[in-house]
Amino acid sequence: MWVKDYMCDWVNTIHQEKTLADATKQMVEQKTNSIVVIDDDKKPVGLVSTRLLIKQVVPEYLKNDPIFSMYGAEGTFDRYAEKVKDVKLEEFMITEFHTLSENDAMIEAAAYAVKGVGRFILVVNKEGLLVGAISRTCVKNALYNALFKEERIDPKKNNRDIKSNS
Repeated sequence: MWVKDYMCDWVNTIHQEKTLADATKQMVEQKTNSIVVIDDDKKPVGLVSTRLLIKQVVPEYLKNDPIFSMYGAEGTFDRYAEKVKDVKLEEFMITEFHTLSENDAMIEAAAYAVKGVGRFILVVNKEGLLVGAISRTCVKNALYNALFKEERIDPKKNNRDIKSNS
């Protein structure tokens, strides 16, 4: 079983020069909780999740002890959101992530899916260009086909959990 046979070949992407506001809008419109940040060459350079967006809005004094948030005045969230709306994705995106190639074995994808903290692992071609992703659903579909050889499913039809904007 190979990554190219099970990967989602569409991924929600955004350019690295965009802002927190741009990412928030696109993620809401695309109904996704994560987005791949790409450079001018369409190479993945980072990841942004809903958690990272929210983390930018929460002031430092609340990050270690959220109990003090109960004393926040109405409008505090709005004020902090306004302060960070123009922050570039490059300033807070995750830049350390593992990638797979299309010709890697699914066992490697499964091993990284277990180890990883993200919802998916990016798949790149020989030039380092983003060509897809392996989600937990992709690995689950491969497991299904390994277990039920007579009832195999088409993984391309079942991998609908990473929305596209490419």
